[in-house]
Amino acid sequence: MAAHALREARARDRLVAVANDRLEIRSDPLKGRGVFARAPIAAGSVIEEAPVIVVPATECALLDRTILHDYYFHWDGDPHGDGSGAVALGLVALCNHSRRPRARARRNLAQGTLDLVALATIAAGDEVTIDYNCPLWFEPQE
Repeated sequence: MAAHALREARARDRLVAVANDRLEIRSDPLKGRGVFARAPIAAGSVIEEAPVIVVPATECALLDRTILHDYYFHWDGDPHGDGSGAVALGLVALCNHSRRPRARARRNLAQGTLDLVALATIAAGDEVTIDYNCPLWFEPQE
């Protein structure tokens, strides 16, 4: 009986994916994994409010030596100097770069979120892209 109760407790503690009827992750032949609209998204809409883990400026150099270098965002302070970083816990972290982005990542310091906001109407099936606003470490694909 105790083993059964333990299994039930563990089942309740498992993380469950949150259904998202507006976005999905798909593969693009040129860019690899990306975020795509499942339904039309109006210009100006907040697509996602992703909570963040703020990384102190003194630890950002450590992140730069890991795979997370490609996925974390500038948070505050000087973006080319001693500013802190943020690891977004949402799909915004998987948005690909574009010189003509369909959305932007907006820092919401008060809420502790990185908000993904549509810059223009995004049609169902379109990729949700952002401008990384930093020196790129790859050759951009459009």
